[in-house]
Amino acid sequence: MIFDFDGLMIDSESEVAACILDVLADRGIVVEMSDVGHLFGSTDVAAEWDRWLASLGPHSLTFLQLEQAVNAVLPDRLRRLPLLPGVAEVLDAAHAARWQTAIATGQRRPALDEHLARLGLTGQFDEIVTRAEVEHGKPAPDIFLEAADRLGSIPADCLVLEDSLPGCLAALAAGMRVTVCPSRVSAGCAFPAEAARVASLTEVHLVPTRG
Repeated sequence: MIFDFDGLMIDSESEVAACILDVLADRGIVVEMSDVGHLFGSTDVAAEWDRWLASLGPHSLTFLQLEQAVNAVLPDRLRRLPLLPGVAEVLDAAHAARWQTAIATGQRRPALDEHLARLGLTGQFDEIVTRAEVEHGKPAPDIFLEAADRLGSIPADCLVLEDSLPGCLAALAAGMRVTVCPSRVSAGCAFPAEAARVASLTEVHLVPTRG
């Protein structure tokens, strides 16, 4: 089982989106959280952000300017976020079923380790793969293929838990099964029909491996 982190395990993407909306509102630009959902889930979409921001008019800003403004207030907000419902239970069930587990995330490793320690999840995953360790980020399949390789599993035997459209597309491109649990940011995205969809990870149930 391969977990995403942001938006799936903690509601970080909603915090990021809220910060973005605040920054834009300060410039007199009003957008909805659903307007940015398709841009979340990948670290390789700066050009898409720039195109979208430019479409908002002359009072908008570049992606770099937006990122700097958001990062000035975001870290303290993220440190207060709890684990989302069902995460601990799914992880416990995966361990009980003797499934190997991994995280495949665009999050930077030092920040991820800080979150995992804060949430009591240090050492709970067999492997962790970050964007910095692969050539291409989501929606390319690289990060999931690397996670499967480190787990010693073939892609078809892997189940990915994701919240974003780029992450879902990446997992499907890797030839893996996907269960999507959208965040508030990505809830309006049109996910592929091949992906199962749940409203919460509390709806995910595993069958123990025999033998």
